[in-house]
Amino acid sequence: MSAAEPAQNQDQNFLVQLVHRGFLPREQAQLVLQAAAEVPFDDALAAVTDWDETRVAYLRDTEAMSKPEIPGFKMEGLLGTGATAEVFGAQRLKDFKRVALKILRPNLAVDKVAAGRFIQEAKLLKDLKVPGVVRGYRAFRFMGTIVLEMERVPGRSLEELLAEGQRFPERDALAIVLQVAEALDGMRACGVVHRDLKPGNLMIDKHGKVRLIDLGFAGEGMEGTHGAGTTLGTAAYLAPEQARGEESLDGRADIYSLGATLYHLVIGELPFSGEDDQDMVRAQVLESLKGSALKGLGISPMLHFFIEKMMAKDREVRYATPTELVEDIQAHLAR
Repeated sequence: MSAAEPAQNQDQNFLVQLVHRGFLPREQAQLVLQAAAEVPFDDALAAVTDWDETRVAYLRDTEAMSKPEIPGFKMEGLLGTGATAEVFGAQRLKDFKRVALKILRPNLAVDKVAAGRFIQEAKLLKDLKVPGVVRGYRAFRFMGTIVLEMERVPGRSLEELLAEGQRFPERDALAIVLQVAEALDGMRACGVVHRDLKPGNLMIDKHGKVRLIDLGFAGEGMEGTHGAGTTLGTAAYLAPEQARGEESLDGRADIYSLGATLYHLVIGELPFSGEDDQDMVRAQVLESLKGSALKGLGISPMLHFFIEKMMAKDREVRYATPTELVEDIQAHLAR
Protein backbone atom coordinates (compact mmCIF):
# COMPACT_ATOMS: atom_id res chain seq x y z
CA MET A 1 0.00 0.00 0.00
CA SER A 2 1.45 3.38 -1.00
CA ALA A 3 1.65 6.36 1.36
CA ALA A 4 -0.91 8.16 -0.79
CA GLU A 5 -3.60 5.53 -0.32
CA PRO A 6 -4.47 6.22 3.35
CA ALA A 7 -4.80 9.95 2.58
CA GLN A 8 -6.98 9.16 -0.41
CA ASN A 9 -9.23 7.01 1.78
CA GLN A 10 -9.48 9.83 4.32
CA ASP A 11 -10.47 12.24 1.56
CA GLN A 12 -13.15 9.89 0.27
CA ASN A 13 -14.52 9.29 3.77
CA PHE A 14 -14.61 13.05 4.33
CA LEU A 15 -16.51 13.50 1.07
CA VAL A 16 -19.03 10.84 2.12
CA GLN A 17 -19.52 12.70 5.42
CA LEU A 18 -20.13 15.97 3.59
CA VAL A 19 -22.82 14.35 1.44
CA HIS A 20 -24.42 12.49 4.34
CA ARG A 21 -24.48 15.59 6.54
CA GLY A 22 -26.04 17.74 3.80
CA PHE A 23 -23.12 19.99 2.92
CA LEU A 24 -22.82 18.66 -0.63
CA PRO A 25 -25.31 17.12 -3.08
CA ARG A 26 -24.12 13.93 -4.72
CA GLU A 27 -23.69 15.69 -8.07
CA GLN A 28 -21.17 18.11 -6.61
CA ALA A 29 -19.37 15.28 -4.84
CA GLN A 30 -18.88 13.57 -8.20
CA LEU A 31 -17.39 16.78 -9.60
CA VAL A 32 -15.00 16.96 -6.64
CA LEU A 33 -13.81 13.41 -7.31
CA GLN A 34 -13.24 14.21 -10.96
CA ALA A 35 -11.29 17.38 -10.17
CA ALA A 36 -9.26 15.58 -7.46
CA ALA A 37 -7.73 13.40 -10.19
CA GLU A 38 -5.92 16.53 -11.42
CA VAL A 39 -5.31 18.65 -8.28
CA PRO A 40 -5.04 18.10 -4.50
CA PHE A 41 -8.35 17.07 -2.93
CA ASP A 42 -8.88 20.22 -0.82
CA ASP A 43 -8.18 22.39 -3.89
CA ALA A 44 -10.76 20.38 -5.85
CA LEU A 45 -13.28 20.78 -3.04
CA ALA A 46 -12.68 24.52 -2.85
CA ALA A 47 -12.97 24.91 -6.64
CA VAL A 48 -16.32 23.10 -6.81
CA THR A 49 -17.87 24.69 -3.71
CA ASP A 50 -16.16 28.11 -3.43
CA TRP A 51 -15.27 27.24 0.19
CA ASP A 52 -12.09 28.80 1.52
CA GLU A 53 -9.37 26.76 3.21
CA THR A 54 -10.56 27.80 6.68
CA ARG A 55 -13.99 26.31 6.08
CA VAL A 56 -12.61 23.13 4.56
CA ALA A 57 -10.26 22.68 7.53
CA TYR A 58 -13.09 23.28 9.99
CA LEU A 59 -15.33 20.71 8.32
CA ARG A 60 -12.50 18.18 8.37
CA ASP A 61 -11.74 18.79 12.05
CA THR A 62 -15.38 18.55 13.12
CA GLU A 63 -16.26 15.59 10.89
CA ALA A 64 -18.67 17.68 8.83
CA MET A 65 -20.04 19.36 11.97
CA SER A 66 -21.12 16.09 13.57
CA LYS A 67 -18.87 17.26 16.42
CA PRO A 68 -19.17 21.04 16.03
CA GLU A 69 -16.97 23.61 17.68
CA ILE A 70 -18.55 27.06 17.80
CA PRO A 71 -16.68 30.19 18.92
CA GLY A 72 -17.89 31.49 22.27
CA PHE A 73 -19.15 28.11 23.47
CA LYS A 74 -17.84 24.98 25.11
CA MET A 75 -19.70 22.18 23.38
CA GLU A 76 -21.19 19.41 25.55
CA GLY A 77 -22.56 16.87 23.10
CA LEU A 78 -25.66 16.02 21.10
CA LEU A 79 -29.01 16.42 22.85
CA GLY A 80 -31.34 15.42 20.03
CA THR A 81 -31.92 15.21 16.31
CA GLY A 82 -34.86 16.05 14.11
CA ALA A 83 -35.80 16.22 10.47
CA THR A 84 -34.58 19.80 10.13
CA ALA A 85 -31.96 20.33 12.83
CA GLU A 86 -29.66 18.90 15.47
CA VAL A 87 -29.55 20.22 19.03
CA PHE A 88 -26.31 20.32 21.02
CA GLY A 89 -25.70 21.19 24.63
CA ALA A 90 -23.20 23.99 25.20
CA GLN A 91 -21.87 26.37 27.81
CA ARG A 92 -21.40 30.06 27.04
CA LEU A 93 -17.83 31.04 27.77
CA LYS A 94 -18.68 34.65 28.70
CA ASP A 95 -20.96 33.77 31.63
CA PHE A 96 -20.82 29.94 31.87
CA LYS A 97 -24.58 29.66 31.26
CA ARG A 98 -25.61 26.27 29.89
CA VAL A 99 -27.68 26.60 26.72
CA ALA A 100 -28.88 24.55 23.76
CA LEU A 101 -27.68 25.24 20.22
CA LYS A 102 -30.10 24.19 17.49
CA ILE A 103 -28.21 23.86 14.20
CA LEU A 104 -30.17 23.83 10.95
CA ARG A 105 -29.17 21.04 8.58
CA PRO A 106 -26.86 22.57 5.95
CA ASN A 107 -28.88 21.38 2.95
CA LEU A 108 -31.88 23.27 4.38
CA ALA A 109 -29.86 26.40 5.08
CA VAL A 110 -29.66 27.05 1.34
CA ASP A 111 -33.42 26.57 0.97
CA LYS A 112 -35.08 29.98 1.30
CA VAL A 113 -38.32 28.58 2.71
CA ALA A 114 -36.64 26.31 5.28
CA ALA A 115 -34.11 28.95 6.31
CA GLY A 116 -36.85 31.56 6.58
CA ARG A 117 -38.94 29.28 8.77
CA PHE A 118 -35.94 28.61 11.03
CA ILE A 119 -35.25 32.33 11.42
CA GLN A 120 -38.94 32.92 12.11
CA GLU A 121 -38.79 30.30 14.87
CA ALA A 122 -35.80 32.11 16.38
CA LYS A 123 -37.68 35.41 16.34
CA LEU A 124 -40.80 33.87 17.87
CA LEU A 125 -38.85 32.17 20.66
CA LYS A 126 -37.06 35.40 21.45
CA ASP A 127 -40.19 37.58 21.41
CA LEU A 128 -42.88 35.29 22.88
CA LYS A 129 -41.86 35.07 26.55
CA VAL A 130 -44.75 32.71 27.27
CA PRO A 131 -44.55 30.46 30.36
CA GLY A 132 -44.28 26.86 29.24
CA VAL A 133 -42.49 27.74 25.98
CA VAL A 134 -38.71 27.47 25.69
CA ARG A 135 -36.91 30.82 25.46
CA GLY A 136 -34.79 31.75 22.47
CA TYR A 137 -31.81 34.08 22.79
CA ARG A 138 -30.43 34.76 19.31
CA ALA A 139 -29.76 33.28 15.89
CA PHE A 140 -26.55 33.61 13.92
CA ARG A 141 -25.04 32.29 10.71
CA PHE A 142 -22.04 30.00 10.97
CA MET A 143 -20.19 27.86 8.42
CA GLY A 144 -22.94 28.01 5.84
CA THR A 145 -25.81 27.27 8.17
CA ILE A 146 -27.88 28.92 10.93
CA VAL A 147 -27.56 28.37 14.67
CA LEU A 148 -30.32 29.14 17.18
CA GLU A 149 -29.12 29.70 20.74
CA MET A 150 -31.88 28.84 23.17
CA GLU A 151 -32.72 27.97 26.73
CA ARG A 152 -31.63 24.50 27.77
CA VAL A 153 -34.63 22.56 29.05
CA PRO A 154 -34.09 19.66 31.46
CA GLY A 155 -35.86 16.34 31.16
CA ARG A 156 -36.86 14.06 28.30
CA SER A 157 -39.32 14.36 25.46
CA LEU A 158 -42.68 12.64 25.73
CA GLU A 159 -41.86 10.95 22.42
CA GLU A 160 -38.85 9.24 24.02
CA LEU A 161 -40.95 7.99 26.93
CA LEU A 162 -43.70 6.71 24.64
CA ALA A 163 -41.13 4.94 22.46
CA GLU A 164 -39.97 3.07 25.56
CA GLY A 165 -43.52 1.80 26.08
CA GLN A 166 -44.56 4.16 28.85
CA ARG A 167 -48.26 4.90 29.25
CA PHE A 168 -49.53 7.71 31.42
CA PRO A 169 -52.28 7.43 34.05
CA GLU A 170 -55.31 9.52 33.23
CA ARG A 171 -54.69 12.30 35.75
CA ASP A 172 -51.00 12.54 34.83
CA ALA A 173 -51.85 12.79 31.14
CA LEU A 174 -54.45 15.48 31.80
CA ALA A 175 -51.96 17.41 33.97
CA ILE A 176 -49.56 17.37 31.01
CA VAL A 177 -52.25 18.47 28.55
CA LEU A 178 -53.32 21.23 30.95
CA GLN A 179 -49.81 22.70 30.96
CA VAL A 180 -49.58 22.55 27.18
CA ALA A 181 -53.02 24.14 26.81
CA GLU A 182 -51.93 26.97 29.10
CA ALA A 183 -48.87 27.52 26.89
CA LEU A 184 -51.08 27.49 23.77
CA ASP A 185 -53.32 30.03 25.46
CA GLY A 186 -50.32 32.31 26.00
CA MET A 187 -49.31 31.86 22.36
CA ARG A 188 -52.86 32.62 21.27
CA ALA A 189 -52.76 35.87 23.21
CA CYS A 190 -49.72 36.77 21.10
CA GLY A 191 -51.53 35.75 17.89
CA VAL A 192 -49.46 32.62 17.27
CA VAL A 193 -50.60 29.18 16.05
CA HIS A 194 -48.16 26.29 16.64
CA ARG A 195 -49.14 23.91 13.77
CA ASP A 196 -46.89 21.00 14.80
CA LEU A 197 -47.85 20.00 18.33
CA LYS A 198 -46.70 16.45 19.17
CA PRO A 199 -44.92 14.48 21.93
CA GLY A 200 -41.54 15.06 20.29
CA ASN A 201 -41.93 18.81 20.87
CA LEU A 202 -42.79 18.46 24.56
CA MET A 203 -40.18 18.04 27.28
CA ILE A 204 -41.08 16.87 30.77
CA ASP A 205 -38.77 17.02 33.78
CA LYS A 206 -38.68 14.81 36.88
CA HIS A 207 -41.13 17.12 38.63
CA GLY A 208 -43.73 16.80 35.87
CA LYS A 209 -43.15 20.29 34.47
CA VAL A 210 -43.76 20.41 30.71
CA ARG A 211 -42.16 22.76 28.20
CA LEU A 212 -42.87 23.30 24.51
CA ILE A 213 -39.47 23.23 22.80
CA ASP A 214 -40.05 23.65 19.07
CA LEU A 215 -41.89 26.34 17.12
CA GLY A 216 -40.57 25.39 13.70
CA PHE A 217 -43.95 25.58 11.96
CA ALA A 218 -45.53 28.20 14.21
CA GLY A 219 -46.66 31.47 12.73
CA GLU A 220 -48.09 34.80 13.67
CA GLY A 221 -51.70 35.51 12.90
CA MET A 222 -54.56 33.42 14.20
CA GLU A 223 -55.21 32.32 10.65
CA GLY A 224 -51.96 30.88 9.37
CA THR A 225 -51.91 30.94 5.59
CA HIS A 226 -49.46 28.81 3.64
CA GLY A 227 -51.26 28.38 0.36
CA ALA A 228 -53.73 25.79 -0.81
CA GLY A 229 -52.42 22.25 -0.89
CA THR A 230 -49.59 22.97 1.55
CA THR A 231 -49.50 20.64 4.55
CA LEU A 232 -47.30 21.52 7.50
CA GLY A 233 -46.89 19.44 10.64
CA THR A 234 -46.49 15.79 11.55
CA ALA A 235 -48.94 13.39 9.91
CA ALA A 236 -49.87 11.39 13.01
CA TYR A 237 -51.14 14.48 14.84
CA LEU A 238 -52.53 16.65 12.02
CA ALA A 239 -55.99 18.14 12.26
CA PRO A 240 -58.17 17.13 9.28
CA GLU A 241 -58.23 20.68 7.89
CA GLN A 242 -54.45 20.77 8.18
CA ALA A 243 -54.14 17.38 6.49
CA ARG A 244 -56.28 18.68 3.62
CA GLY A 245 -53.84 21.57 3.15
CA GLU A 246 -56.49 24.20 3.70
CA GLU A 247 -55.31 27.76 3.33
CA SER A 248 -56.19 29.00 6.81
CA LEU A 249 -55.65 27.39 10.18
CA ASP A 250 -56.49 28.62 13.64
CA GLY A 251 -55.85 27.48 17.19
CA ARG A 252 -58.37 24.65 16.88
CA ALA A 253 -55.83 22.76 14.77
CA ASP A 254 -53.48 22.82 17.76
CA ILE A 255 -56.29 21.59 20.00
CA TYR A 256 -56.82 18.60 17.68
CA SER A 257 -53.09 17.80 17.79
CA LEU A 258 -53.13 18.07 21.56
CA GLY A 259 -56.10 15.67 21.64
CA ALA A 260 -54.14 13.18 19.53
CA THR A 261 -51.24 13.58 21.94
CA LEU A 262 -53.54 12.94 24.91
CA TYR A 263 -54.82 9.78 23.19
CA HIS A 264 -51.24 8.59 22.62
CA LEU A 265 -50.21 9.29 26.22
CA VAL A 266 -53.08 7.31 27.70
CA ILE A 267 -53.52 4.49 25.16
CA GLY A 268 -49.86 4.10 24.23
CA GLU A 269 -50.74 4.01 20.53
CA LEU A 270 -51.53 6.57 17.86
CA PRO A 271 -55.22 7.24 17.20
CA PHE A 272 -54.73 6.41 13.50
CA SER A 273 -52.18 4.24 11.72
CA GLY A 274 -50.86 3.89 8.20
CA GLU A 275 -47.96 2.47 6.24
CA ASP A 276 -46.63 5.92 5.45
CA ASP A 277 -47.41 9.61 5.98
CA GLN A 278 -49.81 9.65 3.03
CA ASP A 279 -51.88 6.85 4.61
CA MET A 280 -51.80 8.65 7.93
CA VAL A 281 -52.98 11.92 6.40
CA ARG A 282 -55.80 10.09 4.62
CA ALA A 283 -56.87 8.54 7.92
CA GLN A 284 -56.92 11.92 9.67
CA VAL A 285 -59.34 13.19 7.04
CA LEU A 286 -61.55 10.15 6.46
CA GLU A 287 -61.50 7.81 9.46
CA SER A 288 -63.53 8.22 12.63
CA LEU A 289 -61.94 7.95 16.06
CA LYS A 290 -62.47 4.46 17.46
CA GLY A 291 -64.18 5.01 20.79
CA SER A 292 -64.03 1.27 21.49
CA ALA A 293 -60.28 1.56 22.09
CA LEU A 294 -60.96 3.99 24.93
CA LYS A 295 -63.85 2.02 26.44
CA GLY A 296 -61.88 -1.21 26.33
CA LEU A 297 -59.16 0.23 28.53
CA GLY A 298 -61.50 1.43 31.24
CA ILE A 299 -60.98 5.10 30.46
CA SER A 300 -63.28 7.40 32.40
CA PRO A 301 -66.23 8.93 30.57
CA MET A 302 -64.78 12.39 31.19
CA LEU A 303 -61.46 11.54 29.53
CA HIS A 304 -63.38 9.96 26.66
CA PHE A 305 -65.28 13.24 26.35
CA PHE A 306 -62.07 15.32 26.31
CA ILE A 307 -60.46 13.26 23.57
CA GLU A 308 -63.54 13.12 21.34
CA LYS A 309 -64.21 16.85 21.69
CA MET A 310 -60.58 17.82 21.08
CA MET A 311 -60.30 15.47 18.08
CA ALA A 312 -63.65 16.22 16.45
CA LYS A 313 -63.33 16.16 12.65
CA ASP A 314 -65.47 19.28 12.45
CA ARG A 315 -63.46 22.05 14.06
CA GLU A 316 -66.69 23.85 14.99
CA VAL A 317 -67.33 21.02 17.48
CA ARG A 318 -63.90 21.26 19.12
CA TYR A 319 -62.98 23.59 21.94
CA ALA A 320 -62.94 27.03 20.35
CA THR A 321 -59.95 28.22 22.41
CA PRO A 322 -57.32 26.74 24.74
CA THR A 323 -58.91 28.80 27.54
CA GLU A 324 -62.07 26.67 27.38
CA LEU A 325 -60.01 23.48 27.48
CA VAL A 326 -57.96 24.75 30.43
CA GLU A 327 -61.11 25.57 32.39
CA ASP A 328 -62.67 22.14 31.79
CA ILE A 329 -59.51 20.21 32.72
CA GLN A 330 -58.93 22.32 35.82
CA ALA A 331 -62.53 21.71 36.94
CA HIS A 332 -62.17 17.96 36.36
CA LEU A 333 -58.82 17.65 38.17
CA ALA A 334 -60.14 19.65 41.13
CA ARG A 335 -62.79 17.01 41.86
